[in-house]
Amino acid sequence: MPESYPFPMYSGLLEPEHYKKIGSAIWLFLWCVSSTTKEVERDGVNWGIVLGNKPLKIKEDIAPLFDVSEKTISRWIKDLENNGYIKTTRAPHGLIFSVKKSKKFIKRTDKNVSSQDSDKTKMSILLESDQTDLSERTDKNVRCNKDITEINKNTTTKENDPIDLIAEKYIDLRTMQEGKAVYPTTKDYEAIAQIIARAVPPVQIIKLLEQCFEEYNKRNPNGSIKAFSYCEKYILDHHAALQAKEDAKKLAKRKGRVQSVKKNEPANNLLDKYDFGTRFG
Repeated sequence: MPESYPFPMYSGLLEPEHYKKIGSAIWLFLWCVSSTTKEVERDGVNWGIVLGNKPLKIKEDIAPLFDVSEKTISRWIKDLENNGYIKTTRAPHGLIFSVKKSKKFIKRTDKNVSSQDSDKTKMSILLESDQTDLSERTDKNVRCNKDITEINKNTTTKENDPIDLIAEKYIDLRTMQEGKAVYPTTKDYEAIAQIIARAVPPVQIIKLLEQCFEEYNKRNPNGSIKAFSYCEKYILDHHAALQAKEDAKKLAKRKGRVQSVKKNEPANNLLDKYDFGTRFG
């Protein structure tokens, strides 16, 4: 089971009107919010893009997450769509999900990530520059290749999409290990999304991902990493260690300034007395 992680949610969702509209579909809605990897604005509405617009199959990708039937998932999707909470677009290999009025990537003042200002700014630029223009639905049961063509035409590329950049690097590293082409699974994308949700800068994620594979290859020359979740733990642990080291440096620097002030305090007092005597004595 993937490691648990926090994500923002507003208390307004607890109002009776939402309970009546959503019902048990709340579980799928929460999953969509937690799996949002970026947000785009269309016609004044903020839309959360789930798992980087990756097409998902109800039977293989979604139903197993909740251990319920395909029929239940289909009902949840219908309830959420009919009441305007999500939108799905039919693609050749599944459904593409987006969350209406997503507020996952709100500005936070988390002291645990404040020291990564430059990388965090890059992350913000990546997220805000993404432009995806999904056309309005005309027929839920018929939309297929036309929808995915429109998405591919207007969505972001690997050059400016954090989740794609990380997934591409993971593909390269795994392919080198296996000696054949390997592609991420839905769970791999979820693990990538979880790290991004923790506000770990993409630049650092990729650097630690390479380091993870390098260390693994040294320990297990004939082995291979089978899931991104293995790398997820490595990246989060090392990110926490780097953050602690950075915080320790800042603390030591602050203490150094205080000690310097205390050390020079007697001399300053003498100067003050001298100035006072010179001016008024």
